[in-house]
Amino acid sequence: MACVDGTERSSTARSFGSLIHRTCPAACRRKRSNHSGQMTARKPLPHELTGRPFTVTEARALGVSRARLAGGDLAHPFSGIRTPAGTPVHDPVSADDWRQVFQTHQRRTRELCAAFDLRMPSGGFYCGPTAALLHGVPLPYRLSSDTRLHIGLPEGCRAVQAIGTIGHSYSIDEAEIVSGALGRLTGPERTWCDLARYLPLTELVAAGDYLIRRTRPLTSTDRLAAAVTAYTGRRGVKTLRRALELLNNRAESPKESILRVELVLAGLPSPEINVDVFDRHGRFIARVDMMFRQHRLILEYEGLQHLLDADQWTRDIRRTRRLEAEGWRIIRVTQADLHDLRSLIGLITAHLTASC
Repeated sequence: MACVDGTERSSTARSFGSLIHRTCPAACRRKRSNHSGQMTARKPLPHELTGRPFTVTEARALGVSRARLAGGDLAHPFSGIRTPAGTPVHDPVSADDWRQVFQTHQRRTRELCAAFDLRMPSGGFYCGPTAALLHGVPLPYRLSSDTRLHIGLPEGCRAVQAIGTIGHSYSIDEAEIVSGALGRLTGPERTWCDLARYLPLTELVAAGDYLIRRTRPLTSTDRLAAAVTAYTGRRGVKTLRRALELLNNRAESPKESILRVELVLAGLPSPEINVDVFDRHGRFIARVDMMFRQHRLILEYEGLQHLLDADQWTRDIRRTRRLEAEGWRIIRVTQADLHDLRSLIGLITAHLTASC
């Protein structure tokens, strides 16, 4: 049955698995051998089909056999569609590996959308987490790793039902949809509002911070506020209103945004973020992640690269010494601290109290 007002309907009857590597059984992927036992090379595809997604109908019209379409160099992301097979995406081995894996997920999503465009129904558009990835929003791994595409249709239309998709029937204005090289998808403002169904407050703020960032912003706080007003009555609107109050266009990473929000929710003052610090003579010392200026306290997030890069580690130590010489106290935050926020917040609170 169709889903109304953005309610999702998963049309994945079975796990879609790893996107672009899903192909036919192993026996079908092996190269055929001739009578002498030597392996024979696959017949090249027509140049019209090389390096892009195509439909089985199109390929058959160009004389491609069904056996060739089952070759291991082709993936079957959707029924009746073939794409060049990609490289499996590995899980991130550390928090610092996340960015590279996320970028791979973004590329994979774009490739999937290019393939599904070949069968996108009239009036259809990408929405929710799929639209967010297309806009570049840094989603958490649990969402970015999901290969299913979120496909929307106007309210009253039956939601898309296809393996590898999650169909939605949306109450949406055509002005909330943008078109371009990535196809039709919800604009940044509507996409952020729809993410309230998938993200808790901290991650929703991180997504909003990305959209309004100082360098190459995709929208503004005012436009997000207008979108939230228009979103009244829908699921997640209360969280959106709270998130609006916490947005900051100076944030440069999801972890910064999430930590900042956690501090505010714990009752601490909101820190300044990504601030330049100078010594008493006006000479630049460092650009710090977070600062409680009145309390002379700085928070610095230390990723794994700070330990693995000897030169970086040396620079960090020298910078810390210069900051301390100017009367700043430094708390260095690691990924482990983010998993034990109570202890971290207690430490920060103790430093703020001691400075009063």
